[in-house]
Amino acid sequence: MTNDEVWSAAVRWIASVANVVTIRSHEGKKAPALPYIMVNFTGFAQVRQNEQVVEYTDTGLPNTQGKTKISAAPVIEAEWRFSVHAYGSEPTGILRPIVSASKLRQVMEPMFPGLVIVDLSQIRNLPEYIDNKWEPRAQLDFIVRGLTRDGFIVDTIDESSFDVARS
Repeated sequence: MTNDEVWSAAVRWIASVANVVTIRSHEGKKAPALPYIMVNFTGFAQVRQNEQVVEYTDTGLPNTQGKTKISAAPVIEAEWRFSVHAYGSEPTGILRPIVSASKLRQVMEPMFPGLVIVDLSQIRNLPEYIDNKWEPRAQLDFIVRGLTRDGFIVDTIDESSFDVARS
């Protein structure tokens, strides 16, 4: 999965469980009417030091020797981190269904094929002083895990035979 695919899946899932308009951060548009949620992609990290396996695929494309080109894709377990912000009256209540829904596999699986929510932070009440008045805001951290398979064309491995001497 690409970062963009995971971010889009996170926005769709959050919108479905919170039942309010949910947008990506930095969309370059005017903010929607209150209440709404904004999902900010904050980072991507490999979970383990080494890949789980490397998958090889025949591309069907010929190389210069008439053999087919091979694509190699390391299967890497990864985490995508998001900061989820709620705007509107009682924003902590807007985010609360996300925490509850994360406990139910039946709610998670349809929207997150191949992804698992691994951590949600506490919901933080973070009002902001805007235009000479305090406006209610809330925030939580949202972390999902999945597998990446970024493939690259590699040299074709020629078949060869050899004898093993036994003693």
